[in-house]
Amino acid sequence: MFVNLSFFSLNKLSCFIHTHKDHLPKMHKKNLVYKINCKDCNASYVGQTKRTLKTRITEHKNDIRKNNGNLSVISEHRLNFNHEFDWDNTEIVDSERWFYRRRIAEMLHIKLQNNNLNLQSDTEFLHNSYLPILDTLK
Repeated sequence: MFVNLSFFSLNKLSCFIHTHKDHLPKMHKKNLVYKINCKDCNASYVGQTKRTLKTRITEHKNDIRKNNGNLSVISEHRLNFNHEFDWDNTEIVDSERWFYRRRIAEMLHIKLQNNNLNLQSDTEFLHNSYLPILDTLK
């Protein structure tokens, strides 16, 4: 009677070599919903972007230099109250690759804020049936 023996290693190469991606710094992330808090009061702004967070924050910072009279709500708050925003501690509140899902996430986070600077038109497409649910989450 012949017995065929085979040997194998318990320590396979895959146990030692990992193909993890490097951690991406917060400012280089894309396709997200973010929240910027005012340093001087409890106001905050929620927005969404497909570009890097760094690019979008730079746009918010530079918006105050516009001369066309069409300032963002952040720039108006900065000018009217002489307040500054906490740019370095911008929060990523959601991440979503698809635009429409990202817009819905933005609307939900706007509604969850207590003292938001966002325009009412930012949430006009959010159905009223969500409002009682969101009120319980506040």
